[in-house]
Amino acid sequence: MKLRFAVLFYFMNDMRLAVVVLAAGEGTRMKSSLPKVLHQVCGWPMLGHVLAIADALDAAETVMVVAEETLDPIRQTFGNHYRYTTQAERLGTGHALLQARDLLLNAADDVLILFGDTPLFRSETARSLVASRRDHQALLALLSFRPNVPTGYGRVLRDSESHVTGLVEERDATPAQRLVGECNSGMMCIQAKWLWETLPQVPRSPIKGEYYLTDLVAMAVAAGGSGAVIAIEAADHQEALGVNDRVQLAQANRVMRQRILDILMRDGITVIDPDTTYVDAGVTIGRDTTLLPGTLLSGRTNVGASCMIGPYATLKDTLVGAGARVRYALLEGVTINPGADIEPFSHHIGERRSAE
Repeated sequence: MKLRFAVLFYFMNDMRLAVVVLAAGEGTRMKSSLPKVLHQVCGWPMLGHVLAIADALDAAETVMVVAEETLDPIRQTFGNHYRYTTQAERLGTGHALLQARDLLLNAADDVLILFGDTPLFRSETARSLVASRRDHQALLALLSFRPNVPTGYGRVLRDSESHVTGLVEERDATPAQRLVGECNSGMMCIQAKWLWETLPQVPRSPIKGEYYLTDLVAMAVAAGGSGAVIAIEAADHQEALGVNDRVQLAQANRVMRQRILDILMRDGITVIDPDTTYVDAGVTIGRDTTLLPGTLLSGRTNVGASCMIGPYATLKDTLVGAGARVRYALLEGVTINPGADIEPFSHHIGERRSAE
């Protein structure tokens, strides 16, 4: 028995994962010439937060499905570390995923489907989603969540034994189904062989003329029966929230900023007033440093240990040596020597120029 589980454990860990990021949405509600997925959340394009998940999971292949008109700016932002394909016609999520099929046939054992406008999704949750599909040997694992107000979301349907039986869009739901609080995020991990065989069979919606990934849930249940589909619930419903306009972009920034500050405080950094302190993703700070109100740290800023930053200090791409103090200052692209005390109202911009 132990040998059997040892072999299974080895096999599961030797399985290859492909990640497909669907990022071809028009983003018209952003009212911007910049592609929606390139708008920033705490200093990174929101698509960058999603691609960081693929990197954290050591995906064998990562493919972005983008619109033809956004291919160039997205490729210029993220380079050739990832693969790209375009969706010439916007015919739904199922059609978007189909554009990645030729690139990924026989390339992986699992396909994790993510969305370019969900920057709050965590790598830990993605890892759990993949592990759940493999552990249960299901055809499909989906991420569900329970928003405070479920209006507008598709509902996850379960039988009396709590097995997933399907999904229903709110417009098609019965009054009883609309009372279900468990909603579909759209993010899924699917057994690759079954996915690529089945995806071309997804029917076209008679209402909108589009192809939807959600149809795969009922198809998986029909093919594999009870247990063919599992749903794991996000511990934090905000992970599943998408960004469609500037209001939601601000909300995502607020949530991400609080996450960053929580991590810093647990790592030994004092934040006097989190509501007025802004630290971008990628900024590093040493222990026993204190951030006072009005502090804004961005770019490749690296603050050493036991520093005092603020009040009202803005640092971008700046290196701050241990024990330094920076108050009422604007610093960009400079190096602060250890123990330095930067005079109030200092303004230094340069190429890593030393400041004391």
